[in-house]
Amino acid sequence: MLATSLLGCLSIQARTDAAASSATGLLVGKLVGETNFDRAWSAFTLYKDESNPILQEFSLQGRLQVHYADGNSDNGHFDIRDFKEASNANDQTVWGDNFEARRARLGFKSKWYQSWKLEGQIDADTTDGANKIYRSIYDLSLTYAPTDAMNVTVGKTKVKFGREQEISSKEILPFESSLISNLLFPGELTGVMVNGKGIQDYWTYELGVYGSDRVRTFSGYNEGTVTLGKIGYNYSSQSNLDTALASVQFMHNSAPGFKETDSDNFYSNSSPAFTDSIALTNDITMGRFGLITDILYGFGYRGTADQAGLEKSLNQTDVFGISLIPSYFIASGLQLVGQLQWAISDSVQPASGSDPATTNLGLQSRYEKWAPSVIPNGDSYTSAYIGLNYYLYSHKLKFMNGIQYSTMDGGLAKSGQTASYDGYTFLSGLRFSF
Repeated sequence: MLATSLLGCLSIQARTDAAASSATGLLVGKLVGETNFDRAWSAFTLYKDESNPILQEFSLQGRLQVHYADGNSDNGHFDIRDFKEASNANDQTVWGDNFEARRARLGFKSKWYQSWKLEGQIDADTTDGANKIYRSIYDLSLTYAPTDAMNVTVGKTKVKFGREQEISSKEILPFESSLISNLLFPGELTGVMVNGKGIQDYWTYELGVYGSDRVRTFSGYNEGTVTLGKIGYNYSSQSNLDTALASVQFMHNSAPGFKETDSDNFYSNSSPAFTDSIALTNDITMGRFGLITDILYGFGYRGTADQAGLEKSLNQTDVFGISLIPSYFIASGLQLVGQLQWAISDSVQPASGSDPATTNLGLQSRYEKWAPSVIPNGDSYTSAYIGLNYYLYSHKLKFMNGIQYSTMDGGLAKSGQTASYDGYTFLSGLRFSF
């Protein structure tokens, strides 16, 4: 509604001046691009004119990512149906029994007065018609960006810890981020962040302070804070690589394990049960080849946490992991992608007396966690993924296919005996974004 009102104030002038200006966009009836794909996607830009002193751009943005999955483990077969039946939160993303709308988002982005950016998206429920489309505010933020060296953002945004989380889900090469990356991910939080690049030509930085509670709309600071700091270095010119960026990142969570109460069709995730986390990252490309590297360490939290209004005792061990994502374009629009993961933690210990059971590494929720008789957690995880991405229109429209083989050791079965997981998952999907 706000977007429509703002555009309405400018649309008459935009149409009047269209013939004499450089304005493009759906509102002025001027689509741009050399190909049919270019022109089709340009329709999502409602108005764009860099010479306009007030509004430079107003566009719609969104994404839809649909997955099919089928797997087998040493304990039997599993698929998206098992994922769906596991919880109401999973049920709201599954179409029928075989496909999941992994992500469905809709929003806008805009640029004002040359230096201000206002953008936002909602998470959409695609399983219940028009009855409950709105699930939550995914992000909504205002950025002041007078130069590349200083951008100040206020609002709700994805907190990007580690290189894998810095890459949008629209552009990530395998289906999912690594297990340890997801384990340490704090979510979409409300706060203030300042970042920049090109400091003395090579350096980048970021510092943000956010409320730690993952809520439907906007979080506050009453339940603790997440503080994230980064320093990066662009060494592409010294190495003769096309792109090359390394970084050191540190994150502190003052309220690990906190969980907001669920409401309606919004199901809250708990804040990571780690007090501090460290990341060393590297991302390079050279011609057709690319390699993303994440080395992550999380310091586990032992204590109590408020989860949905109840005090819960946590006993999370430290975790360490390495993720490698190599890629290679074997033909125009056809990319071979790999992902290697290795993660470890302390040994699993059962509950004794008043002490809670040890929490270590858990299997990925998509989708190996739902294999029959799966172990709840273990102390070592190894995974290898290989896939092919076919780009119809860059990352905006692509097909993805891959297979992942994973093992987890050091778990405890209900009998108290040691147990393990050994299985593979075939994944296929379509990803569309604008």
